[in-house]
Amino acid sequence: MIDLEQIRKHSPKDGDVFELPAHTPPQLAEQFAEALHVAVPGVRCLVLIGEVHQLDQSAMDLAGWYRQ
Repeated sequence: MIDLEQIRKHSPKDGDVFELPAHTPPQLAEQFAEALHVAVPGVRCLVLIGEVHQLDQSAMDLAGWYRQ
């Protein structure tokens, strides 16, 4: 169950990323993504479950993600 105090108002724009808590069920994340699509048609957003970490180039190289 989502704590209602964790919900914040957003004005989604193309390319926005929404990070949901790690314990969010996949079905609820899918419903959230569908609600975004209905609320703001034409805006493409990414809905993720869990923490997002930004990696620098050396960390990506170590993980096997090489630039071409």
